[in-house]
Amino acid sequence: MKRPLAMIKEQLKNDTDISDFCRKNKLTEEQFLNSFSKFLIQMENNRICKGCDGRQCAMDPLGMQTELVYDDGKVDLRYFECPKYIGKKYSNIDMLYFPNSHRFYNQQLFLHSSRALAFKYMNEFKSKYKPGEFIKGIYFHGIFGTGKTFLMLKLASDLAEANVRVTVAYYPDLVRYIKSSIGTPDFESIINQMKHTEVLMLDDIGAENNTAFMRDEVLGPILQFRLQANKPVFMTSNLNFDLLRKHFMESRDQTDTIKSDRIIERIRYLMRPVELDDRNYRLDQ
Repeated sequence: MKRPLAMIKEQLKNDTDISDFCRKNKLTEEQFLNSFSKFLIQMENNRICKGCDGRQCAMDPLGMQTELVYDDGKVDLRYFECPKYIGKKYSNIDMLYFPNSHRFYNQQLFLHSSRALAFKYMNEFKSKYKPGEFIKGIYFHGIFGTGKTFLMLKLASDLAEANVRVTVAYYPDLVRYIKSSIGTPDFESIINQMKHTEVLMLDDIGAENNTAFMRDEVLGPILQFRLQANKPVFMTSNLNFDLLRKHFMESRDQTDTIKSDRIIERIRYLMRPVELDDRNYRLDQ
């Protein structure tokens, strides 16, 4: 019995990753022996992950990977999503104008009562969605930091895993890009993507510099096309429908009022509003 144990111990010490970890954290022999089982798990997980191409995770059906961490004198294992798996998982998502988008995916999903309606609608959409059949999206609104973008991206990742093609765009930067591309082939290209993508998600609508052109010649036609084609739309905003209506009014004359109301009518038809009024989760990070 002693001989196999000694052999395993020697094997662990000869493992490059584990020996580097022990050296970096200056582990004593006692700490090494107390963490024996953790090192064995990590060594085996490293073996399984070595040479993986990301097409199918042989270690965990959810694509979770482990790494050794040292904190307060103790060795432990931390679980995280494998980068290779993430790349495959989100290959069905077109992220437009989202810097560091993966940080949203890796945040903890807080199950709070204030999010109950959001979870209900998200689950209903995932279970009922079929291409070409009408189903309402969700209009997430509320104050800064309550998780609107995170919940929308969580839904996007779930849909992507089910082979649904999703386009997610940060709307203020999308507006800037569209304005700069007027008169070029890129203009029609981006408009067509917004119209034809299977599921469209627009983040932070109402934070853009609104113009009559963007309202009447870009957003309006996109929403109308998707309404007629039974293609779902999701949005996040700091504004509820009444405040968004005011945002879309340029001069607030009768013409602008009618056109703003028309946009809001389309949004109401396409999406169910969900207000998130919980705490600011960004202050916890």
